[in-house]
Amino acid sequence: MRSSLLTLFVLLLGCPTGTPGLPPLDPPDRFPDDDDSGDDDDADDDDADDDDAGDDDSGDDDDATGDDDDATGDDDDATATGPCPADMVQVAPVGESAFCIDPFEGALEVQDGAAWVPRTPYGALEASEVVRAVPADGVVPQSSISGAEAEAACGLSGKRLCTSAEWLAACRGPSDWTWPYGASHVADRCNDTYPGTHPVVDYFGTNVGIWNPASMNDPGINQQADTVEPGGAHAECVSDWGAFDMHGNLHEWVSDADGTFRGGFFGDAEINGPGCTYATTAHTMGYHDYSTGFRCCSDAAP
Repeated sequence: MRSSLLTLFVLLLGCPTGTPGLPPLDPPDRFPDDDDSGDDDDADDDDADDDDAGDDDSGDDDDATGDDDDATGDDDDATATGPCPADMVQVAPVGESAFCIDPFEGALEVQDGAAWVPRTPYGALEASEVVRAVPADGVVPQSSISGAEAEAACGLSGKRLCTSAEWLAACRGPSDWTWPYGASHVADRCNDTYPGTHPVVDYFGTNVGIWNPASMNDPGINQQADTVEPGGAHAECVSDWGAFDMHGNLHEWVSDADGTFRGGFFGDAEINGPGCTYATTAHTMGYHDYSTGFRCCSDAAP
């Protein structure tokens, strides 16, 4: 069985597509509508795209966790001494407008009565959940999130999804490197070298009957070893602007109405482009699976 799976995996990697090529690629009509699956968050899509969220556990009322802050974000943003909120870093590309970006991928807090409490990083959101984004500093970031959900979560924190250009600038740094840390790939510098056959196949023990929204968003997939890691766990996977994990770990949605997520994930960070240039454009903003994550940006204060 192991041998046959490995053979299948090698063959699939050779498929010339614009999507992460780890799962078997389906014809466009397998999941014909990204927005009407049985999943509350439109998890369906036309392939089994290859691709979790703790939240900031610092417990500090003055950071992105916000604890009892209101739904618009942290009350302490006004106390930031620079052009960016205290939980963000500034990106100032030469000749371009400066902006702010979360230094870690996004985790979620869910509204529970009058309080915001950490949400599990695993599994798709329920339609009834009201969530806001916090940087996943030292905790597992949120997976199985759609672009539309990520956009709304950033908005409830007084932020927004990054544009594709902003995301690239934050990842490549002032030297315009291909990888966040330099011009050449360094093995294990980031979380981009999953050692198994395929995370979904390894979890279910088969490659039959698993390429569907329910299976692809199963909370157990990213609780396996060597899958999603806490924000900042790879200390050297950081851009010159101070943004961690922009290559590997989880795909990150950007604000493209047609649907784009960038950077690759732990199981594949090269099929759709090396390093920071990796971009998947095959899914609408309603799509999500175990590989999809996000991070937030905001405008810098003048």
